[in-house]
Amino acid sequence: MMDALTGYLEVIEDAGTLAQLGFGLLSSIIATYVFRLLINGPILRRIEGSKNLYDDRIFTLATPLLNLGVLLCGIWLTFQWSFEDGSFERSAFAGGSMAVLLVMTAQFLTALVDDFVPPIFQEIDERTHLDLSTMQTITVSAAKMVAWLAAVLIALEQLNIDVTPILASATILTLVVGLALQETAGNLVSGMLMLLDKPFSKGDKVIVKGVKGKVVDVGLMTTKIRTGNERLVVIPNTSLSGEVVENYAQGSTLENPDSMNLRFRVRTGLEEDAELVKEIMMKAVTDCEFTVDYVKTEVLLYDITETALVFRLDCWVNDYNNERKAKDWILIEILRKFKEEGISIPYPHLTVKNQD
Repeated sequence: MMDALTGYLEVIEDAGTLAQLGFGLLSSIIATYVFRLLINGPILRRIEGSKNLYDDRIFTLATPLLNLGVLLCGIWLTFQWSFEDGSFERSAFAGGSMAVLLVMTAQFLTALVDDFVPPIFQEIDERTHLDLSTMQTITVSAAKMVAWLAAVLIALEQLNIDVTPILASATILTLVVGLALQETAGNLVSGMLMLLDKPFSKGDKVIVKGVKGKVVDVGLMTTKIRTGNERLVVIPNTSLSGEVVENYAQGSTLENPDSMNLRFRVRTGLEEDAELVKEIMMKAVTDCEFTVDYVKTEVLLYDITETALVFRLDCWVNDYNNERKAKDWILIEILRKFKEEGISIPYPHLTVKNQD
């Protein structure tokens, strides 16, 4: 059969270019029609019968490419066969049909990226609770750019246009841009590592690089923190690499991740009853609406100085955002009880010596 087909092709070649073009184009049209019957018939029924939703969407996106792809490939083969290498007809028609096919392929790939990449990032975000919106945008844009760049370069090569100078210029431009954006690339890598390691999240109260406040945004380039006096501090992610981060929202040992330890010291006079002072302080903690009942809550006589008894109070606040409110309420309650019981609070003494 192959020998017979080869013989027919030789007869057509001997008949001239027009015969080759007619046979090639007619064969391309017939092949396109047969292929369309296949994809709209048994192939479509097989896909519709499948429970997988991905193949339905891929088939819908690929239908225009499949319908014209066979025809364009047939035209490319016809002009490759009918004309010599380097001829205008071969470059114009064969290269042109391949260029159109490559453009359609790039459109198909970008549509796949738009449809399938965002759900992947959303699924990862739901499982890991990472904010990957910025990384998703960069990935989608980069994938589209690579698809179109590859399609354009191959299409230009099919049209017998030398792409070597373009590639050389692109390489030099990439090198220059890479050197110029070296710090930006460092911020980008640091941001991606932070998103994966996740030392803090949006809404956490942190202390980092001497800045204390609530994290309002964790981006790939910078991290934004709003301080207590309503000032926004923008910190480049490269500056955060290797820094010690104190996170109020992730250090709790309680079931409530927002709870935090509150510790401070109170001084009284040396003559005061230590047990009474401890009872008053513990009662203030128990009555505070912002604290939680925890076995490690305690009041201890921490030190005895020349002028005072020093007590240390350890308690846990239900929400780290209520830290200042809890401390304010407890201290006011302790002062009120101290006044009722006549417990004194010593003040620093200043000794003045007369040299005369």
